[in-house]
Amino acid sequence: MATSRRVKGIAFDMYGTLVDVGAVAEACKEIAPDPIAFNAHWRAKQLEYTFLRSLMGTYQDFWKVSEQALEFTIRRFGLQVSSEHRRRLMEAWLHPKPYPEVAAALSRLKERCALAVLSNGSPKMLRAGLQHTALTPCFRWVISVDAIRLYKPSPRVYQLAVTKMKLRKEEILFVSSNSFDVVGAKSFGFKVCWINRTGAPLDRLGVKPDLLVRCFDELAAAIPNARLLTVPGANH
Repeated sequence: MATSRRVKGIAFDMYGTLVDVGAVAEACKEIAPDPIAFNAHWRAKQLEYTFLRSLMGTYQDFWKVSEQALEFTIRRFGLQVSSEHRRRLMEAWLHPKPYPEVAAALSRLKERCALAVLSNGSPKMLRAGLQHTALTPCFRWVISVDAIRLYKPSPRVYQLAVTKMKLRKEEILFVSSNSFDVVGAKSFGFKVCWINRTGAPLDRLGVKPDLLVRCFDELAAAIPNARLLTVPGANH
């Protein structure tokens, strides 16, 4: 059954949601025989380190975490990589590739709701990435976890959006392609949209998104105006 819910702002995850982290694999072609596998391992280790550092209370920003995950992945694959190649691999995170429909969909959504980015990315990474993709004008707020030195899915991260956007959590729709982020945001109390481009299974942790779409076009079509969001019941 569909339910009507007031949404006044939308907060978006950055990596894997607005921009394609798979595009980083292009830079990996210079050093890895299987760049897709190398990039996937790098990304998985990158997220693992954010979880571990939050639990251990040993925060370092996402740029540093990404460097550390890269070094591990290079060793894991037994590669010899020059400092110049390391630099180019890291800079791929500063020049991400947006999904093709994102810019037009955000322009439509911006007419209906106030938009924000809420990301693990460091302020430097987010500034560079949004400038490179020309998406900066779409967002009223760009919020980094660096402000509290914790990573998603800590509830304190999602509270940042509530504080910065000056809205109640029930008035915010959170949008992510990452299952752990969807679960974390929904557990916090946000309305949540999962952009599931690949048909991946949801983590079985007892919560489900309010809205499931395959792309930003479907998200924009689901939000008819700035004050009212009608979401179909999740059926996974």
